Amino acid sequence: MHRYFFDLDAGTWDARDTIGVVLADPGAARAEAMQALRSCARDLARAAGAVLAMNVRDETGQTVFRVSLAAM
Repeated sequence: MHRYFFDLDAGTWDARDTIGVVLADPGAARAEAMQALRSCARDLARAAGAVLAMNVRDETGQTVFRVSLAAM
């Protein structure tokens, strides 16, 4: 089990995760990140061109991957 941190980037607004979540592997972290982005995207559904991104870091602070969603 590893702790993953999910940093949200929504244009001029961003939030750095200081708590993290313990998950089994990077696949579980990716699923968690996509679910979180889908949840946030509901609030931006009317903002055409809006881009949400999430950097996922591991316990060492290294970025494991980045996922993003764009409203069309």
